[in-house]
Amino acid sequence: MQTTVPTPRATTPGFRVLGLLQVRGREPVVVTARRQQVVLALLLLNGNRVVPLAVLLDALWGAEPPATARAQVQTCVSALRRALAKAGLGERISARGSGYCLDLAPGELDLHEFEALVARGRAARRPEEARAAFREALALWRGEPLTGIDSAVVRAHQVRIAQRRVEVLEDCLDAELELGLHREVVGEISVLTEEHPLRERFVLQLMTALHRCGRRVEALAAYRAVRRRFVEELGLEPGAALRELHQDILAGSSEAPPHGRAVPRMLPARLPYFTGHERLLAALRRGLTDDGPGAAVVTVLTGRGGVGKSAVAAEAAHRAAPAFPDGVLYARLAEEDAAEVLARFLHALGVPAAEIPDDLDGRAALYRSVLAGRRVLTVLEDAAGLARVTPFVADARGCRLLVTTHARVASRPGLAVAELDVLDGAEGVELLSALVGEDRVTAELSDAVELVELCGGLPLAVTAAATHVAARPGRTLAQEVARLRAEDDRLGRLGAGVRAAVGRGLDELPAPARELFARLALLPPGSWAGWAAAALGSADALESLVDARLVDVAGARYRLPSLTRLLAAEMLAGQPLRAPSRRLFGAWLQVTDEVRGVAAGSAPRTPVSAELGDVSTWYDRESAGLLAAVRQAAAAGEPEYCAELALAVADLAGARGRYADWRESGETALRAVVSAGDRRVEAALERSLGELAVRESRFADAAGRITRALTAGEQAGGMSWDELVRQVLAGVDRARAAVVAGSGVPGFSPREPGPGNHAAAPRIAVGRNQYELAADRAPGDAARSTGRAGHRRLPRPRPISWRRESEYPEEA
Repeated sequence: MQTTVPTPRATTPGFRVLGLLQVRGREPVVVTARRQQVVLALLLLNGNRVVPLAVLLDALWGAEPPATARAQVQTCVSALRRALAKAGLGERISARGSGYCLDLAPGELDLHEFEALVARGRAARRPEEARAAFREALALWRGEPLTGIDSAVVRAHQVRIAQRRVEVLEDCLDAELELGLHREVVGEISVLTEEHPLRERFVLQLMTALHRCGRRVEALAAYRAVRRRFVEELGLEPGAALRELHQDILAGSSEAPPHGRAVPRMLPARLPYFTGHERLLAALRRGLTDDGPGAAVVTVLTGRGGVGKSAVAAEAAHRAAPAFPDGVLYARLAEEDAAEVLARFLHALGVPAAEIPDDLDGRAALYRSVLAGRRVLTVLEDAAGLARVTPFVADARGCRLLVTTHARVASRPGLAVAELDVLDGAEGVELLSALVGEDRVTAELSDAVELVELCGGLPLAVTAAATHVAARPGRTLAQEVARLRAEDDRLGRLGAGVRAAVGRGLDELPAPARELFARLALLPPGSWAGWAAAALGSADALESLVDARLVDVAGARYRLPSLTRLLAAEMLAGQPLRAPSRRLFGAWLQVTDEVRGVAAGSAPRTPVSAELGDVSTWYDRESAGLLAAVRQAAAAGEPEYCAELALAVADLAGARGRYADWRESGETALRAVVSAGDRRVEAALERSLGELAVRESRFADAAGRITRALTAGEQAGGMSWDELVRQVLAGVDRARAAVVAGSGVPGFSPREPGPGNHAAAPRIAVGRNQYELAADRAPGDAARSTGRAGHRRLPRPRPISWRRESEYPEEA
């Protein structure tokens, strides 16, 4: 194959920084004064963005600018304006705020053109398209960027731009090696390894090219040389990819292709910022290159949208490629028909177009025949399911198939399945460092960690946020974190690509599943039991969401990933909430009734089948969800549900000494009930909070609350409370006196302080029996039912520990 190198496209007018600084209009613009060169260079490097005056001063004079510095910058800018106008380039430089901006149209700056071509090459589906774009971008270079400009600030930009050229060279050489151009590029790579002796990727490419040219000894010598340099200069061994290729060449498992046979190398270029997943990559490579008995012919990499399946699959294929001397095939099944992909593969393997059958079965049969006796790796991305990849499964002993899919797949003989999860904190920070620079991340490490958390550990989202930061040199990670903290617009700010990945497969689901997905936003963050979802939709709908990877599952617990939950909340905003919210509140009451062993109250219950497990620890597992339900009921204007849920919390939290939960839920419900004007339920809640105050030795508060409870109850039911008031308040006085005297109340043991307590106190059932007795005397059944519903007999509290328990222990 003949190598052609495209020439750079001329643009008139044009600004050039990839070499000597040049400006072309009707006539060349000559800029020789140092200060004008520095100012013009920075304005071009930040084209269409404001360059603050402080940056210009620092670039020209460093930390000690002269007193006339501002005036001198203004003089430089005026001179540049005149020169550009004289060349017919118009009014390009404008003063904005405390800086200056140079306006550029698309294609006017060679650096912008370079970046556009690089982006096109990296987005190309075929290596020949990628190679053409990369070579066109590299042809724009006419030397070191901004040669001869004397400024430390400009030099920092020079280093950054030069580094970009090296990265693009690596991508271009990968594409050319995939096209089988190893003989054409081996000399160029040899020169590059001399210029950049510590860049492992160049050495890897050189070893690959030499080996494919049949120069095995030289390939091994190249490894020995780089290993010696690494050990002597850095005290380190070469990276895993180099070591693996060295072993493959030594073992002879990566033989050079037979002369004259077509060798396709269709993989997309490696990501220059790929990080993490080393164990998974090592396991994938072992599986793909294993020829032993029972080796898997098909390897499936699965995970939800945006988790990085494509990047991991491409990296794994690149690492395994030396073991497949007859080629690597690649396609995205979501974008092409299987028959079209097979035709393209057959053509790449050397089959003339006239000999390729028209039908899918005929192409699949010929494909299997062509692969017989060869070692070929096929990578198929984005398969909807295993049925789509059946035509690509070959019987050839040395061939392997690597598939990515978001569908859930079970392992079976001949099929290996690897699950890809989101990044943990350390992996996310490592990816962020690769994208925006280690120095920036180290300087703002806590913000970097929070940024990864706001992105849900999803590599696609982390990349989107990092790209937003990297494109704005003045932006800090703290500013990006502040931009993403607002949940209502986080997905929009991360971009359409992240939103599409998060909601991948949702449109293909039936309407009941999509409706349930939105309603799941009513459940709190974290994991939840299946019965909570059952209150909002059917079990079949939930399983559909699990199969589509929109809901995570582990045992009996389910979870919406953080970014997926934001999408559900967006969808929920346009739906009526009253009916599903009531069903959810009713389900909580149904389950808490069962846990406490009490009869149902007056608020309607939602029948659900719940696996309660160990009842004694149920509240520890579900407290966050129950407390969230109290808050939701208050916000939704459902005081009856809110009050009964709060009284359930009082029973369960009080029994475990979690008084902060009791207080929060009771006060939340009390505010909702007071607003609604329900005096009888207000009495029940004041009585509950009064008992809490006694337990915490806040006796004045207890007396006030119980007095208000009795007053509210009397106003609600028209009963006589004189004797009851006297008995209840006397009980409070006795409890206070017992604590002050240091003695216990007969029949009660002193308790240790618990979380949220001010002091230790014995438990006394303040007014509970008297309240129920008075309610029974009140005329009408409604009063009796309400009174009993509002006052459950609490189990005896266990001793309270100072150790704060987790608010929401996770099982998933």
